[in-house]
Amino acid sequence: MTRHIFTALLILCGAFLSSAQQPLIELRYEENYTPTYSEVIEMYRVLDENYENAQLVERGTTDIGKPLHTFIINSEPEFDPQTIKNQGKSVLLINNGIHPGEPEGIDASLQFADDILRNKNGMKSWLENTVIVIVPVYNIGGHLNRGPYNRANQATPYETGFRGNAKNLDLNRDFTKCDSKNALSFNRIFQEWDPDVFLDTHTTNGSDHQYSITWITPFPDYFPPTQEEFLRKQMIPDIFEKMDAGNYKLTPYVNWIFHDPSSGILLWQDAPRYSSGYASLFNSYGMMTENHVYKHFPDRVKSCYQFITTLADFTSENSKEIIASRKHGNEELLAMKTYPLTYEVDTTHYTTFTFDGYGTSNEVIDKVTGLPRFGYDRSKPYSKEIRYYDVYTTLNEIKIPEYYVLPQAWTEVIERLKLNGVEFRTLEEDQVLEVEVDYIDEYDSAKRPYNGHYFHNNVSTHQEIQNIQYYAGDLLVPVRQQKMKYLLEMLEPKAMDSFFRWNFFDSVLDQREYFSPYGFEENALKYLNDHPVFKKEFEAKRADDPEFAKNHRAQLTYIYNNTEWAEKTFKRYPVARIY
Repeated sequence: MTRHIFTALLILCGAFLSSAQQPLIELRYEENYTPTYSEVIEMYRVLDENYENAQLVERGTTDIGKPLHTFIINSEPEFDPQTIKNQGKSVLLINNGIHPGEPEGIDASLQFADDILRNKNGMKSWLENTVIVIVPVYNIGGHLNRGPYNRANQATPYETGFRGNAKNLDLNRDFTKCDSKNALSFNRIFQEWDPDVFLDTHTTNGSDHQYSITWITPFPDYFPPTQEEFLRKQMIPDIFEKMDAGNYKLTPYVNWIFHDPSSGILLWQDAPRYSSGYASLFNSYGMMTENHVYKHFPDRVKSCYQFITTLADFTSENSKEIIASRKHGNEELLAMKTYPLTYEVDTTHYTTFTFDGYGTSNEVIDKVTGLPRFGYDRSKPYSKEIRYYDVYTTLNEIKIPEYYVLPQAWTEVIERLKLNGVEFRTLEEDQVLEVEVDYIDEYDSAKRPYNGHYFHNNVSTHQEIQNIQYYAGDLLVPVRQQKMKYLLEMLEPKAMDSFFRWNFFDSVLDQREYFSPYGFEENALKYLNDHPVFKKEFEAKRADDPEFAKNHRAQLTYIYNNTEWAEKTFKRYPVARIY
């Protein structure tokens, strides 16, 4: 009897193992259908329930009130980030649905998760060295705002989500300023996992060409020498080669100089506001795929899937080297004396590659208006060697301070420093510190809000050494720490996406004290009489400048602005430096 039961159990177990090799989820991208939010989460729940080495986790909330999920795939039922890191595994983080009208990554990641868990073509071996973390849908509010008219430039899939989130923010401009709950949650996830490689999946509607998928590579000049060399000599060429060996060829993202890409294209510089630029602040190899909107949706999904499998394969195969390059890169970063803040493309350096494009014309007749326009002629495909400008030079650099000093009043900034794991201590007592401070001389602000802010451009400053009173609880932030690049990019006012540029310190641009031309007269007269040297300078200016001598307001303003009456805090940037 026992023997028969055992045999029956073996048969049942064999049947279970056999069924486990079949796909557990059904995707309909061949029908130009991308799943709804509830369908996406349900499919990941099915995978969670059927595989002990996979887990769907709620990790924070979003502006729409729904939880932000991560789906963790490991070789074993271990899902603690620090334990996995201690085992020496690399981490690949994949983010999807940041713009829900660009859904290829949502479908491709679901298929990838199902395939690797059921060990299709031996894919499970990649998990020996690498853990995969997937954000199923990042912009949940936008994905729920679904309809057939959200993406005017694409025909398929028929229904997609909306670009803005529940607060109408473009979440791919929010990774450092963190106006959304989505970004606050994502920052926690990113710091918790500290991914070695990061991918964000997108769709582009720029130039027309023969490729279903393009790639915004990590920006090599952002990285310390060891990592830059690894990118240029290994990661970037290897992934291009692996992709070309598959069904879908890969090209760099078509960031053109002119409308016709045959004139050459530029490497995209991803500022920290973007997901991949944010990743680079921590020397993580951050990148984006940009599927081509004019291609059929099934091909877009399949090419995105091919890239994800290629990236997972590369990350696993080079896991130790990726981890070592980041460690060495951090050491090189901490040893730097100066830091580059701004870049420009170096047009004297370029590579060439064969680009598969279409001919262009300014005389294409529009089918709606009947008028000529610029366009691409798909009846004239070409393969042509074009220039790729992928080297940038430093425009401005700064001397790296040893400490930043930040008054405790700036709570929104401090919240974001904490969120990103920045180490600091607080002053234990009130004290005066000698520091270097910036004064904001000039800046331009947008006339219209940009993602909820009036972003500052063309920032110019001058520096002064001052003795400033600080108080117990103010922050003393050592710069040479693991989060050094984040600190420099966010706290230096002229950096590309600094907190200053995003209006976090705008109240210092307001003058709080003023003078009345009538009321100030007695104090001004007394000051002149008590300070004969300044009085002599004032009288000399009045003698040399007739217009000044005739202007009552201008003379009192001169006295106010050039004496102790002037506010030292007006336009003084709050973050000070100690060298």
